[in-house]
Amino acid sequence: MHQKYVLITGTSSGMGAATVKLLADSGYTVFAGVRNEKALKNWQEINHPHIIPLKLDVTHATAIEEAYQEVAKTVGENGLYALINNAGSCIGVPTELFDEAAAKHLMETHFWGMAKLCKTFIPLLRQYVRTNGSSARIINIGSAGSISSFPFIQFYNAAKFAILGFTESIRFELAPQNIRCSAILPGAVKTEIWNNAENSIKNSLQQLSPEGAHLYRDNVVSALQLSNKLENKGVSSEAAALVYKKVLESRKPKLKYFIGADSKLMHWMVRYLPDSLRHSIINTQLKFKKTL
Repeated sequence: MHQKYVLITGTSSGMGAATVKLLADSGYTVFAGVRNEKALKNWQEINHPHIIPLKLDVTHATAIEEAYQEVAKTVGENGLYALINNAGSCIGVPTELFDEAAAKHLMETHFWGMAKLCKTFIPLLRQYVRTNGSSARIINIGSAGSISSFPFIQFYNAAKFAILGFTESIRFELAPQNIRCSAILPGAVKTEIWNNAENSIKNSLQQLSPEGAHLYRDNVVSALQLSNKLENKGVSSEAAALVYKKVLESRKPKLKYFIGADSKLMHWMVRYLPDSLRHSIINTQLKFKKTL
């Protein structure tokens, strides 16, 4: 069996870390892309024979190019079997209060970083196809928020909608080269990203003027409560990693894969219900108050 090298971004914790471990234990050789030195050291200390720690900040073009050189040197003529764009972050804030630099960084992490990684690594994926005579893979991690939005995380939703559209486009584009492209759309998964979003929203509450507090505070708290309720019912990172592996090993991978009952339910709602009814159902769960 030929060697299957997989590059995963955003592997310091959560679904990324769980997927690295699962794939490495299953015989794949995995480049575990991380942004900071602490996470890099953690992977180095694990010293797994099938895990290659890789410093990779997806928001910096130089870091992407350096990672490419390291990966290319390692995989050689065999090429890269799969690129999994998993890196992500989340901010939560009323739109009137968003910080432009923070919003741009989120878009750089989720969308532009993903796009630049695809651009950079497609030649190595194509090399895998040429050498091994079988398909390569690109897997981009979206969200249930790729198909239905949630209040106060508008930039996260915008990025996730963009990821799905980008993935569908390149799915057509790269199919003739035998590079199969899919998007995984998780619902609530117990990962650190939602703690970061919650902290961001709580920080934004502290910036509210008296008028802003009247307009937003109660509804932000309601949204947080619903988010926490969903997260408590969410699947584990390890369960999510099994879906990543399923997509890698599917003979004919689909465009969209859903993780969690909530994500599958949202897909059903978007597909079969009019927007007005879907929004009514979501508003009932949010319990927002009239503020004007």
